[in-house]
Amino acid sequence: MPKKASATKMQAARKKRTREHVIESLSVAHVQYFVANAGFTMASSKEDYGYDLVVTTFDRDGYMDPLAVYIQLKASEILTPHADGVSYCFDLDVRDYNQWADEINPVFLILYEASSIRAYWLYFQEYLRQAGAPKPKKGAKTIRVRVPKANRVKTSFFRHARHLKQNVHAKVNGSQAHA
Repeated sequence: MPKKASATKMQAARKKRTREHVIESLSVAHVQYFVANAGFTMASSKEDYGYDLVVTTFDRDGYMDPLAVYIQLKASEILTPHADGVSYCFDLDVRDYNQWADEINPVFLILYEASSIRAYWLYFQEYLRQAGAPKPKKGAKTIRVRVPKANRVKTSFFRHARHLKQNVHAKVNGSQAHA
């Protein structure tokens, strides 16, 4: 008679849903709620080419707006506070930094904290225009950015993101995106 595999051996041979997977799912659901509440739609990408979510916005009559809002979503049990006390730190991949700096569509980095069930946003192109904005050092793989604690993700944030996207669209038509 064949020997039964022990439960421990069977579990070791199977894939396991980790806490990180759960936090990632929670972060997407958190953002999705506010996107839907604003009357917009969201698509997610399984591949990671610098953007996790693409938000499509609509006008008051339900017509789709031009351009999109790109989101890179990072989730953690607890976010890393910056020494300034008013922001969180995040070490951004320099490849994302370079890609986002050249992007026409507005790009937002969103940090989700599972322990508080809160998320915070950073409008990346605007961040780069600020005096003293960090620039990657030669050969660096990451660059530390700061995400303000005051920038809580809520329904109003997505309405604000739509407004910023409309400004970009107007400037693109006049050839000055994010200026």
